[in-house]
Amino acid sequence: MQTRIWNIVALMLLVTVSVSKAETCESLLYESDVPLAFDIRAYETITTFPGSLMGTCSDRCLRDKSCLAVEICESGGTKYCRLVRGWTPGYLGVTGTETCKQYAVVLNTTCGALEFYDRETAQCVQQDVCNFELTTEPTCFLTETTGDIFDWTRRSGSTSSVSTGPPSAKVGSYYKYTETSSPRLTGDTAWLVSNRVFEDKTYCLSMYYHMYGSTQGTLKIQTITGSDPPVTHWELSGDQGNTWHSLDKLNLPLNNNTMIRFEGIRGTNYYSDMSIDYVVLWPFACP
Repeated sequence: MQTRIWNIVALMLLVTVSVSKAETCESLLYESDVPLAFDIRAYETITTFPGSLMGTCSDRCLRDKSCLAVEICESGGTKYCRLVRGWTPGYLGVTGTETCKQYAVVLNTTCGALEFYDRETAQCVQQDVCNFELTTEPTCFLTETTGDIFDWTRRSGSTSSVSTGPPSAKVGSYYKYTETSSPRLTGDTAWLVSNRVFEDKTYCLSMYYHMYGSTQGTLKIQTITGSDPPVTHWELSGDQGNTWHSLDKLNLPLNNNTMIRFEGIRGTNYYSDMSIDYVVLWPFACP
């Protein structure tokens, strides 16, 4: 009986020390307003809770190393919170009034402008994001290259052709697309390639894509290592409807001799404008 009591005391002490350490080393800091709906991230919504909203959510988040942020949201006059897991993107394209307040978990140190704090490794890691809001983006890991037939185009609003392309960007105001009107021909290719040197490990890619048009072509995500032929990790062809879709989690094995390539291939007619937006590359495997 005495041994059992000591075990209970030890367990209580362990929990107390664990929480105290989290409260000392980590805290929640207001980051920004974020959209009420954002379908690439993984999060847990807490609809019922005792006590104060922020207090309950922050306690649960700080106890869980996979939680990177707490968001306080309001919908229909009811406030609730959600725990963001896996990652917390740096740009979320808030529109309208349906927003949440995001409080990111931070260490008693400051990460760089292009980094975020990964709690499970206790390190600041780089976040590569291409949202195409600026002509030159320091966070974007994709750039134009030679060897293809034509370039991707940065655009706001709809494309120049009817019955193909998106009416607007998915996140923010700008996106990139392949303009497939004349002089483009069937099978013409447009490439975007990575401009980063990668570590030898698996990275996680997510993005939005739009492939609307009756003669829609093919979009590929490939890796090329040295002089080896391209390896296709994801491929999609044909009309996907006039809506943005999300590619949530694509694992890419990379190293310092590997390049990522996005390949857009024109279809049989100009009804094949394809678009991408908010491309995110994380330096770890998809959760």
